[in-house]
Amino acid sequence: MFDRLKAMLIKEFTQILRDPKMRFVIFGVPVVQIVLFGYAVNTDVKHITTAVYDLDKSATSRELVAQLQRSGYFDITEQIERVGRVRELMDQGEVRAAVQIDPGFEDDIRGGRTASLQIIVDGTDPNTAGIVLSHAVKIASRFSDQILTQRMVRQGDLLRTLPQVDLESRAWFNDNLESRNYYVPGVTALMVLITTMMLSSMAVVREKEIGTMEQIIVTPIRRWEFILGKTIPFIIIGYINLSIVILIPSNRR
Repeated sequence: MFDRLKAMLIKEFTQILRDPKMRFVIFGVPVVQIVLFGYAVNTDVKHITTAVYDLDKSATSRELVAQLQRSGYFDITEQIERVGRVRELMDQGEVRAAVQIDPGFEDDIRGGRTASLQIIVDGTDPNTAGIVLSHAVKIASRFSDQILTQRMVRQGDLLRTLPQVDLESRAWFNDNLESRNYYVPGVTALMVLITTMMLSSMAVVREKEIGTMEQIIVTPIRRWEFILGKTIPFIIIGYINLSIVILIPSNRR
C-alpha cells in the first residue's frame, strides 16, 4: 500500500518539477503577487501634492498650512501668487489639491467671527477626492478646536464650557488602515487555494490530456491512493509557498 503511494508521490513530484512553466506558476507567481499587492499596489491616500494660495499671509494662516504639511497627508509643493495658477496646476495634473486662504483670515479669528477656508480638490477620481477632502476637513476642525481652546483659556472660561461628545472610530485590526495589511493576507489565502485545489485538479486533467490516465487505471493502485498522490504534493508545495510569502513581508517591514 505505502509502496504504491510512495511511487505515486515520486511520479507526481517529478512530473511537476521537470516542467519550467509549472515551476514558475507554483513558486514564482505567489512571490510576484505578494510583492505586487504588498508594496506596489497601494490605495492609501498620502503625500497629496498641494498648492497654497495664501492671501492673508498671517501667522495664523501659516500655522494652518504647517499643520497640513505635518499631517503627512499633504505635501505643499508650491506657494502660488495668483488665482489663475490654481487652475493651471490642476489642469496639468501637477497638484491634486489646493488651499485658498482669503484676506482677513486671522482678523476674523481674533474677532471671534467665522473664518472661511477653501479646499479645491481634483475630482477626476471621486473616491480619492472624497478621502482628500475628509483629511482636510479633519485637520481644519482640529485647528479650529485649538484656537477655541486657547481663546477660552485666555478668557478664563474653560471651566464654563458646555460638555461635548466626541465620537472616535478605532480599527481593532490594522490601526493605520494601510492597504498592504489587507492585501497580503488575502493574496496569501488565494495562493493557498490555487495551489492546493486548482493545481491538484489540473494535475488530474493533465493525466487525461497526455494519455496516461488509461495506464493508471490498469495499475493496481486504488482510488484513495490516486487521490492522495494527486493532493499531497500540492499540499506540501502550498506549505512551502506559505512559508515563503510570510517571510517576504516580515523581512521588508
